[in-house]
Amino acid sequence: MSDINGLIGSYPVVNPVFKGGYVYSNAQVPGVATANNFLSLANPVGSGRTITVAGVFLSSVIVADITATADPMRGWLATAISGGTLQLASAIGKVRSTMPTPVGEIRTGNPAATLGASWFNSPPLLGASKTSSPFVHQVPATIASGTITLLPGEGTVLRTESGDVDQRWNLSIAWNEA
Repeated sequence: MSDINGLIGSYPVVNPVFKGGYVYSNAQVPGVATANNFLSLANPVGSGRTITVAGVFLSSVIVADITATADPMRGWLATAISGGTLQLASAIGKVRSTMPTPVGEIRTGNPAATLGASWFNSPPLLGASKTSSPFVHQVPATIASGTITLLPGEGTVLRTESGDVDQRWNLSIAWNEA
């Protein structure tokens, strides 16, 4: 089904341009006092695929008083992502079990990256232990002119410039591959 100009499509199944849809979720990652790359999604060089970021989901809780100078979690466009801990494909959820193994690579544990422009900020939870309510922040990756798109060799990194060891971050990222 499409509109009168034939520009908008509606599919009763997955849009045939997509090879798969995926999500990765990492729970209760402790904050650190210095700059840290918590999670990255990379489209490897030579993958032959295009990755579109569907969104990022963040929540934060605190387990003790934290410094008021803790910085936000920010999303950065990036290249040359390496190091850290490469997550197994089995740790990445498929939108449908029949979809192929993703080519997108998830790294945790402070992977190295060459940062480009930032594309979102999510504030840290500040306060005293057990007196502050946690939050959930959904960050869409689409604007009217398009979606954050990662070509082979490109990626995105979730990073703080400074933080506190009494923070806990819950981080998830969802994407499509075509």
